[in-house]
Amino acid sequence: MKAYRFVRIIALAFIRVFYRVEIFGRENEPAEGGYIAFSNHSSFIDPAFTACAVKRSLFFMAKSDLEKHAFMRWFFRLCNVVPIRRGESDITALKKTCEIVTRGDCVGIYPQGTRIACNAPEPETAQAGLGLMAMRTKATLLPVTVCYGKKNKKPMLFRKVKVYIGKPITYEEYSSLGERPSSRDIAGYAFTKICDTFNEKNHG
Repeated sequence: MKAYRFVRIIALAFIRVFYRVEIFGRENEPAEGGYIAFSNHSSFIDPAFTACAVKRSLFFMAKSDLEKHAFMRWFFRLCNVVPIRRGESDITALKKTCEIVTRGDCVGIYPQGTRIACNAPEPETAQAGLGLMAMRTKATLLPVTVCYGKKNKKPMLFRKVKVYIGKPITYEEYSSLGERPSSRDIAGYAFTKICDTFNEKNHG
């Protein structure tokens, strides 16, 4: 974890200078117990925004294609990245991620599955993986919304980025969506929190 914290310090300095980042709602982050942080995804720099917004260390899920190069394999290990095969059911990666949360650590994921540069995220773009992880771990879900201004479809250098940590979504909340809520129901419900915050706060 020491290496992760060192990288996060560097990343925080970088985004403060080049993206003038402001972070809101840090009091909403659970102080203990495993949780799943999730966010909208429009740029390769998004993991830096998410990791620097929260106080606790995150294990990120990322597509395994990025591991083709030795440097990226080394960087993945340094930054607590769990590689996942995009476009197919990667049971090993899912089990490992659930184990991380169950033991009390925290995971960061992007429910949309890929970068989507758009004016606003939409609930239907959230994939079922977030809900499946929630159902298996009964973990708290923490929405982290990245806002980059109405004129921009993704974060732009030297233009202010605002990151909002929303109220935690507990197991009791998302498990009561229906008699037997599906993983997609839970993912859509949770991601709606991101969409609502984005639509409300993404101005300037």
